[in-house]
Amino acid sequence: MRTLLVNRHPLPWTAGHRGDYLPAEPADRHLITRTFGDGLAGHEPEAFPNTVVLDMDDLGRVEDIARWLVAARGIERVVAIHEKDMLLAARIRQAHGLVGMDVPTTLPFRDKLLMKDTLAANGYKGLPKYRGLERGEEPRSVPWSGRSVVKSRWGVGSSQVRIVDDLAQAARAARELEGDSDELEIEEFVEGVMFHCDAAVHEGKVLFCAASEYIAPPGDYRPGAVAGSVLLEAGALRDALMRENEQVLGLLGMTTGVTHVEFFRRPSGELVFCEAAARPGGGGIDDIVFRGYGVNLVRAAIELQSGTRPLLPVGDSPPDAVVGIVGVYHALGEEDGPATGIEDEIPGVLSYHFSHPAVAGKVRHCTDYGHKVVLSADTREEFDELADRVVRHVRGDRAGTRGRSSAAPRR
Repeated sequence: MRTLLVNRHPLPWTAGHRGDYLPAEPADRHLITRTFGDGLAGHEPEAFPNTVVLDMDDLGRVEDIARWLVAARGIERVVAIHEKDMLLAARIRQAHGLVGMDVPTTLPFRDKLLMKDTLAANGYKGLPKYRGLERGEEPRSVPWSGRSVVKSRWGVGSSQVRIVDDLAQAARAARELEGDSDELEIEEFVEGVMFHCDAAVHEGKVLFCAASEYIAPPGDYRPGAVAGSVLLEAGALRDALMRENEQVLGLLGMTTGVTHVEFFRRPSGELVFCEAAARPGGGGIDDIVFRGYGVNLVRAAIELQSGTRPLLPVGDSPPDAVVGIVGVYHALGEEDGPATGIEDEIPGVLSYHFSHPAVAGKVRHCTDYGHKVVLSADTREEFDELADRVVRHVRGDRAGTRGRSSAAPRR
């Protein structure tokens, strides 16, 4: 089956070794990719003989080339797993009558205002208070008290989110974000821990789901900070999140693909919807799901969009071990390099990866880790202790000191 893959990630992550995630012969694979961010890493002409390399920031040109390829080469499937390309792929499928999610089914997973409006219209009760902002509007009143969140309706990686204390700050945040020609919404700030559910869906049915807790809120990314996720153990919270996730996906009209849905849990225990996406979660979430369940979410996403049902475990039993990922962002003004000896000195380290800054002196988004460590432990308490050791080890190697970390999640 002739397939077009639109890629913004490191190529082996998206397509596997020599493109083996794609259920298509090499001659039937067509690739649009970039040089930035290892988009051509490991590229072999034999695996991808039909490759176009573009400046992916020029969205109009990317779409023009993709449309031309579909028409000229008889493409039958369009596959994309980056947030920025989900609507592009949907528009092309719809325009050419191809199988897969079209624009109406994709929009509720891209437009953060529409997704909440869709849930509200279908009677969903677990929403924060929210409303859209008109262009140029400076909010003068909101139907809630306390802090607010101003965010892009189309943002990616928490980079277009501002948490504000009052309406004056909200107005400044709106002006700043509108400077990027963004459409905005404002919503109440929800106190509590954040969680995410990562699922594989086929023809509207959830085939697999993993529930995890964020070590820190994704919007709290900054130089030197710590983030990550840990898979939840069996229990009432995990069960409740999985039920909520299935309800949300059904109300939003998810058809076939891999999803990433986020929730807050208030101190009272109430679950509150945050956002949903029809693509795999980033920041190593795929790593911990694979280590914990043996499920490769990226491969599953490629296969589902290609018309192939992936091999998935039967049932929803949690993993035997507590598995999570600890990410440490690069610090400003300090020399940074690999944390030597981490796999030998700290038990439970399953993998360690160091990345040089893509843009010097800047953390671009919530998954822009410098150090990424996948950990396994017998209990959650042990995991938190090991995560603390990981952070101190990384900071010690980088700065020559071993200050107290903040790796443990906020409870």
